[in-house]
Amino acid sequence: MKFISGFLLAVAALVMPAFAQVPVGPNSIKIGKVLVTAPSTPEYQITGGQSKRYTIGKWLEFEVSYDTIPELIDELTFRFTASVEGKLLVGDVTYQAISKGRDHYAVMYISPKGIAGLTQGKPLSPSAVENVWVSIERQGQVLAKESFKPGAPKNQQQITGLILNKNQTPFAPLYYDRYEEIKTTGR
Repeated sequence: MKFISGFLLAVAALVMPAFAQVPVGPNSIKIGKVLVTAPSTPEYQITGGQSKRYTIGKWLEFEVSYDTIPELIDELTFRFTASVEGKLLVGDVTYQAISKGRDHYAVMYISPKGIAGLTQGKPLSPSAVENVWVSIERQGQVLAKESFKPGAPKNQQQITGLILNKNQTPFAPLYYDRYEEIKTTGR
């Protein structure tokens, strides 16, 4: 009998916190500023292998800060939409195991080659990025939205594949503790 009552107490202790958790909804996330910067390609020193000539390029970096209220959120998807050189670019990144707190960040990039294609080889000018919009979603529900500048995206064809998550760039090993872990998709 002691075993059964002890077992029931243990189960209750595990189940009760699950019921007490804050549900994840539109008021669970507070989104901050959207920042647009143009960092240079990071340089690494390697030993061994063949040395190849290359030019250090400029990337476009889109970063947004956010705060969370629930103790733990299983995953959040960030949809970045950028109007660059009159083209509407879209990219998503999903972060997992987001703990409660302030100063969380999400980031995505456009490569130097991607920029060259958009600007037709011309140098990147500050006016090339017309706007950037970020929406935070969970299970198809939009929880928060913010933009770099006021205004809504134009109704035009969206181009995918040019906005890259951090793991698809040479920035992958940098600033690891600044960002949550990116959820990888199985192939």
